[in-house]
Amino acid sequence: MALDTLANVKTRLGISGSADDSLLNLLIDSAEDWIANRCGRDFAGGSFTEYFPGNVEFLLLANFPVTAVATVKVDPAGVFGADTVIASSSYVVHTERGVIQSKVGPFVAVAERAGLVNADRDTWTRSPRAVQVVYSTGTTVPDDVKEAHAQLIGHWYRQVKTQVASSFQNVDEQKFGDVTIRYRLDLLSTLPLPADVERLLMPYRTPAL
Repeated sequence: MALDTLANVKTRLGISGSADDSLLNLLIDSAEDWIANRCGRDFAGGSFTEYFPGNVEFLLLANFPVTAVATVKVDPAGVFGADTVIASSSYVVHTERGVIQSKVGPFVAVAERAGLVNADRDTWTRSPRAVQVVYSTGTTVPDDVKEAHAQLIGHWYRQVKTQVASSFQNVDEQKFGDVTIRYRLDLLSTLPLPADVERLLMPYRTPAL
């Protein structure tokens, strides 16, 4: 699912006609990837599978809010068969932030034995794939994210249209009869992203740990 439709993006940007639809669709895809990378999460929703080490009591899911947790499997060996599913009564899901909290201590108990720590693969608590979570999130994209998405597309769209208007040449000025058009290509190449893009996305970025 996309963050927003082509029609909605064009409405937000005041673009009419279909001549630039192919370009806009490309920019929509690029903007979605940029926002996902910037915020560290997928706003379009769907089903996700993620892996975590076992020596923790909290699992921070990349995407949220969570609508359902299908399974939590614990298997330091990394096989994750049907017999590795743990009971939902052993953990609580904080859906709004996407956090799964164990009620019984670390998801993989630390082996109490002499010798090398985690030498036995079956009790390798720090394995990055000791816990598997399959979960899903909703498909409702916040309006602020849609607006940031449109502004980012508009920013790139204006750059392309300016370059096209100057025939991709280092032209500072063109005259058409009594009309003079000036291009600030020196500013175009270093034009920063609109400040509102970062401001709108800030509340939705996954906190750094």
